[in-house]
Amino acid sequence: MEREDLAWLHKWQNDADIMRLARSFPDHIISKEAIGAEFEKELKGEDNGRRVFIIEEKSSGKPVGWATLRTRGYTRRMTDADVGLALGEKRAWNKGYGTETVRLLLKEVFEQLNLHRAGWWTFAGNTASLKLAAKMGFKEEGRLRDATFFDNRFQDIVVLGLLRDEYKPARGE
Repeated sequence: MEREDLAWLHKWQNDADIMRLARSFPDHIISKEAIGAEFEKELKGEDNGRRVFIIEEKSSGKPVGWATLRTRGYTRRMTDADVGLALGEKRAWNKGYGTETVRLLLKEVFEQLNLHRAGWWTFAGNTASLKLAAKMGFKEEGRLRDATFFDNRFQDIVVLGLLRDEYKPARGE
């Protein structure tokens, strides 16, 4: 991620449809200044616990979304990471960008960082996210009932995980 990507993030994070799917937070409004403050540590390379990537369209190199990898360690070593992504450009939906992005994030988690587990959180109504998680081998580990509130009602959050021994690298890599 580069500083010029903040304008894209500002656009996407102020789109109710995108934020409903990205963070179960459709009424999320954020200023350019707040976006800059949120990502300042990543821009400077100072946050070792969170990595933010911009997803680019192959043909044009234009940004179409963002992905994050947040590592955690409950002991003295990093053991797992939560993965997440959002395609901010709706024209990029259903074109394989999500699948390719998750493959790259999982490669980072298991092959580069040598972690034991990848986690995925989404709200129960995000069927596209749940389908992609299942396609990539994630298993439902739990459900936080009525854990988030939007659209005038409480929504469940689904927690999914993929362990190292369940991970299947893409062929040809």
